[in-house]
This record gives sequence, structure tokens and C-alpha cells, in this order.
Amino acid sequence: MDVPSIVLSPGERLLWSGRPQRIGPVGLEWLRPVFGSVLVAASAAVVPLVFPGYPFAFVVVVVAGGLAGFWWPVLARPWVLGRAVYTVTDRRVVVADRVSGRVRRQAELGTVPPAVTWLGRDGLGTLDFGPPDLVVDVAGYSVGWHRERTAIRLVAVPEPDRIHDLVVAAQEAP
Repeated sequence: MDVPSIVLSPGERLLWSGRPQRIGPVGLEWLRPVFGSVLVAASAAVVPLVFPGYPFAFVVVVVAGGLAGFWWPVLARPWVLGRAVYTVTDRRVVVADRVSGRVRRQAELGTVPPAVTWLGRDGLGTLDFGPPDLVVDVAGYSVGWHRERTAIRLVAVPEPDRIHDLVVAAQEAP
């Protein structure tokens, strides 16, 4: 199991630990860079025609900023998820950075009900801990409007039903 040693508190028992197995763009994220690149290319062609007095450097800045704005979220999410390690103990759910060991998110098991929200054909799934309107995935992308709340999403984990059962058993234990 791949768990940073600073994550566990004294007396805490490890139930499961793992990392996202397959990380890639999901849903409409596939369209974001394509649409953005087309939009930026069109802007690069139109800006010199509409504003002929602006220097070429201005067009370069517009193009670079536009490409960064459309590509960065799609590229950053897999990078951040690739560094994540998920830990489920008998007391809490923790998402930590496996490189630095820093805890990104954590929640007490008694305060967050687990739910398997997605199960793929390959056995990988997503577990949400907390109300659906408060869930934030490990990369920090808010699914709801309340990003500051501590609800957690474990993405692309193997056997999410087994992890769910471990959490439920830990919550029911005295």
C-alpha cells in the first residue's frame, strides 16, 4: 500500500490505500482544448483585422493566454491526480500528495456518508464522500458551489464497492 507515513494518526488503523488507476480527460473536457484552439486561432486571425494598429506581440499574448486558459485545466487535472494517494482508515478518509506527503483533504468517517457514484466496465469507479452538492475532487475542481466544504471524491479507484463496504463497516463499528 502506498501511504505517506505522516497521514496516519497514532492508534489509527489503515483499511485501504491506493491511487487513481487511469487518469485522463472526462466528459466534456475532451472538447475544451479543441474548441479553445479553434477559438484562439480565429481570434488570432480576427484581432489584426479589427485592430490593425496593435503590435504583433499583442496578438502573441492573446494567443498564448487563450491557449493556456483552455489547455491548462485539462492538463493540470491528470497531473494533480497522478500525485494523489487515497487513504481510508478506521476514523477518516484522507487524500494526500504522495510526493510531498501533504494532506490535501480529509474528512472524519462519521461526518461523510460514502456513495459509489460511478462504476466503469473495467472495474474502476468513483466514490463520493459527502452530499452530492458539496463534492470536490482531489484536483480541487468543484462539482457544486461549495468548494470550501470538506467533501471528497476518490476518482478511478479499483473495486469501489469493496472500499464502500470497508467504510460502512468502519462507521458501524463501536
